[in-house]
Amino acid sequence: MKAAAVLILFGLALTSRAYAQRDAMARAFDLERRGDLAGAADAYLEVLRQRPEDLSALLGLERALTPLHRQAELVNPVRSLLARTPDAGAAYSVGLRAWAAAGEPDSTSAMAERWASLEPTEEGPFRDWGAVLLEQRDRAGARKAYLTGRERLGRPAALAPELAQLAAADGDYETAAREWLLALGELAGYKLAATASLARTPPPRQADVLRELGKSSGIGRRLAAELLARWGDPVAGYALLKSELPAANPAALDALRQFLDALRAEEGKSAQRVRGQVLEEMAARSLGAPAARTRLEAARAYADGGDPAAARRMLALLAADRAAPPQLAASAAATLVGILVEEGEVAEAERRLSQLGATFDAEERGALQRRVAWGWIRQGELDRAETLVSIDSTVEGMALAGRIRLYRGDLAGASDLLRSAGPYAGTRDDATARTALLALIQPIEDDSLPALGSALLELERGDTTRAVRGLEKVAGGLAPTAGGAELYFLAGRIEAARGSTSEAERLLRLASATEAPATAPAAELELARLLLSAGRTTEATGLLEHLILAWPGSAVVPQARRLLDAIHGGVPQT
Repeated sequence: MKAAAVLILFGLALTSRAYAQRDAMARAFDLERRGDLAGAADAYLEVLRQRPEDLSALLGLERALTPLHRQAELVNPVRSLLARTPDAGAAYSVGLRAWAAAGEPDSTSAMAERWASLEPTEEGPFRDWGAVLLEQRDRAGARKAYLTGRERLGRPAALAPELAQLAAADGDYETAAREWLLALGELAGYKLAATASLARTPPPRQADVLRELGKSSGIGRRLAAELLARWGDPVAGYALLKSELPAANPAALDALRQFLDALRAEEGKSAQRVRGQVLEEMAARSLGAPAARTRLEAARAYADGGDPAAARRMLALLAADRAAPPQLAASAAATLVGILVEEGEVAEAERRLSQLGATFDAEERGALQRRVAWGWIRQGELDRAETLVSIDSTVEGMALAGRIRLYRGDLAGASDLLRSAGPYAGTRDDATARTALLALIQPIEDDSLPALGSALLELERGDTTRAVRGLEKVAGGLAPTAGGAELYFLAGRIEAARGSTSEAERLLRLASATEAPATAPAAELELARLLLSAGRTTEATGLLEHLILAWPGSAVVPQARRLLDAIHGGVPQT
């Protein structure tokens, strides 16, 4: 009986002690969670005094001490823990950082060696050793640690990701490419890291990286293809990718998706056409609804890339696909209408829109009608454009109706409609263009000026020669303050954009008439930029100084000052 009572009391004591230790850990966790790191460190140390072999407490202590820059205090707890549990690999990792923080490099390397002997087939000891040395900015030491690990482990690809990152950080991108190839041979999952690392290669070194990757096959060459896309040559990149697509369809689709991601930052028609080719290939390898959606994306990419024939081919395949979801029909039809307009087949676009009108909701139908109307405007068919817009009661429709009135020369009607549309109709570019048109016509006293409407219509249609001729003729019949200066200014900017420097200078000087204080400062600034681009720095400087003195209250004076500072070397020219 007596012995049984002793055993019960002993068991209760053990249970009580276990509860106390559990409470101490809970308290330490709570202090850490609340951000009281110093208090948490004390609590974790108390647990380790009671149980020096508690690895969770040691890891918690490191978490608390590291932000406080007190990692050196981990040395004794690590030593105590390893004395009791010498096979605790995580404790060696903590020990590496502790001895490094304590400034004991010999102990650090001894800890790494001891850990490596305990786990002779693992990379962890050498990886953590190198990481500790990198934190101390000892790059040569880190490289030595990684290479020592590779030699000890007897695997050519051991620690390749670490060596690749280190080589890239040192600017040795060729070596980085070789190391990434080794890493990818072990685990394809490194590809994203390899792409991100090598994408930073400066242009003079890119050919070296591509040559290294080209020595491989499969995933290495697919990596080169993505880099080509990121470096501005998507056409060559896609050609390389197609030659290296995996035989298995899922793997091929994955490679195509990754290449598509590499293309996302690229702009321009060439990149859009390649995007269309990639999506077309993906659609050909897919079935059902995914194939239909991808074909629609391909059609849009081809259209944006200036390849309407390919876009229409995708839409024809989509129309013939009985497995395509019905909801894609409206999107495909809208894309087709847009393509027809861009191709100049406006009548066909209007016919298709009329046939498919019921497919769209009112908002979509209105947007497409305005797009077709713009197509008619660019063909000079204002009556047909106005017929489409007349049934559009939206602010976007009102803004477009104002444009049509303007192109007819009805300045009063155009001004009323453009002002009524307000600053929020359409895109930001639309709003900016509308504001510029209002500023152009407001000084003009005539309510109707068909010659100006014709000139602006030619500008919209892309015939800048006839537009400039018309604008100059109208400007010559108006006083500078009654719109003449503004029209000369517009004509001068068009000629400058065309590269006709002498004509642009002549027109901008006409726009700089002192009688038109609202236009002259902006015209002089534009003229100064033109002179500067032609290497006539002295003239540009004099003009800017005149602008600042003659028009001190103008909104363009800060720009003139910055340009003058750039000429004098005060700030970089932007």
